[in-house]
Amino acid sequence: MINKAFKIIDEKLSELLIKKGFEKIINESNIIFMKEENAYKISFNESKNNFELFYCMLQNKEITSEKILSTWLFDPQNDTEKEAKDIAADFVITIRDNSKITCQKNIKKKKKSDDDNNTMPIFLINRIANIFPELKDMVREETKNYQNFRYVTFSRTIILPIIKKVLADGDPKDKFKKLCTIFSNSYSSGNLDTKAIITIVFLNEIENVSARENIAATVSNELKIAMREAYKLKGKKIKPEKIKKKSTFISDTLNAAQKN
Repeated sequence: MINKAFKIIDEKLSELLIKKGFEKIINESNIIFMKEENAYKISFNESKNNFELFYCMLQNKEITSEKILSTWLFDPQNDTEKEAKDIAADFVITIRDNSKITCQKNIKKKKKSDDDNNTMPIFLINRIANIFPELKDMVREETKNYQNFRYVTFSRTIILPIIKKVLADGDPKDKFKKLCTIFSNSYSSGNLDTKAIITIVFLNEIENVSARENIAATVSNELKIAMREAYKLKGKKIKPEKIKKKSTFISDTLNAAQKN
């Protein structure tokens, strides 16, 4: 089944990337699509039963660095072509969103910082919208009506009411599993803004003990720990540290959370 799954993922990504001028290289352990200094790599981690999508930097067609963009559990003994197609579709969406972010960075020529290479909140929001299509028109309206996308406001007032029941009930199971996977991937690669939205805006709103345990058992260990620590802040008044720089999104998010 692994070979069939690889073929399905390969076909979907080829449709997207070959047209964009990427060259495909297939070896025993992975598939790599490369173009100039950029590449996407798909591998299967046998020890974890995970398909993994990486964004890579190249030099002379050799990978010099890589960052994981998405991981999806795939059990060769039980999963079918349906799960493989879901993974392929998510990888396509992930690459499209990552390409938009990379393009925006190049156009703006921002001063580099540690967070510049991390996923922005719009990446997270777009991936959630692919699980809940009813969000797509609202995302377009937000983009159209506001010069700067209101990530916290949009996440709290628009997204949270839609996803909260799924997170609390763990049902439908497919959407619950996809949400937890997206949260785990986005938390791992996300900047502070993205991490705050996941932990404080979304997960802190799930108060039922069994529901939180169900989420913790499904997300990555990294997010499980962050989720626990963030919940300790719920309802507490925290004085942001005084700094000379303008306030960051994370401090704004903490302040907003205290007022509710």
